[in-house]
Amino acid sequence: MRLEADPTLAQSLESLRRSERPLTAREIARAIPRSSRPDPGAIEELLRHDGRAVQWPPKTASAPPRYWMRRPREVAAAALIEAVANAALSASDLQKKLARHAARFSAAQRRELVESLLPALAAEKKVFVHPAPGKGKPAYGSRPPEAARYVGKLRKELEALAASLASAGITREQLLDALRASPASAPAAAPLAARVTEYLKSRPGGIGVGQLRDELGVGKAEFDQAVLDLYRQQRVYLDRHDWPMGLSQEARDQLVSDGAGNYYVVIGLQDADAESIP
Repeated sequence: MRLEADPTLAQSLESLRRSERPLTAREIARAIPRSSRPDPGAIEELLRHDGRAVQWPPKTASAPPRYWMRRPREVAAAALIEAVANAALSASDLQKKLARHAARFSAAQRRELVESLLPALAAEKKVFVHPAPGKGKPAYGSRPPEAARYVGKLRKELEALAASLASAGITREQLLDALRASPASAPAAAPLAARVTEYLKSRPGGIGVGQLRDELGVGKAEFDQAVLDLYRQQRVYLDRHDWPMGLSQEARDQLVSDGAGNYYVVIGLQDADAESIP
């Protein structure tokens, strides 16, 4: 008998689809009518070999495993979006919030989930990065940050400058007008994606992503997004690391992450872009 046609498996999967949390085999059995209720051991054996059921860590070290139709990353992503609905929170705060949804996941596992999900959620505009006004760590919210939060120091400097220039007949309004004006001599900064491809033209055969980011002098989130956009456009190739979980967190931070568990180590131009290399 094929597993897909097994009535016990079908009933177990249906119980998991309806559930709002992971269930043990015994809990699944209780959800099945008594007249056709299978042995929990039989359920356990079926679910262990069925790719549709996702195994979750047990509630305690001695408890049986749990199963669900939803994956931890999916649940964690929804929990993070919900957590920042009313207030911007730091990554460490979000790791604590996640503890309720990821019971029995270690602190390190929760940290890895949060750190890999936040860049992906930010790229999809499901959360927004709130840079710290000073040298602190960023926070994450459901809406973009308010610009007024970042201009306190600039406002003080502007007022001081206006006071020092008042005797020369320069008003505060004139200073603001000068700030708004775009200097004709200042060239527009090239988009990061264009800078990446231009640099790669000088490096046939590819380059490590960490070295390229250092050469361009840009932040990781901005760099990863530009590289992944070029990759999706098939303008660059990326070599994926075979076992990123074997690396330290510091080493993984040097790689490009797509937020789906993939880490990339080397980047190079695809043939169409590489044709212009002298």
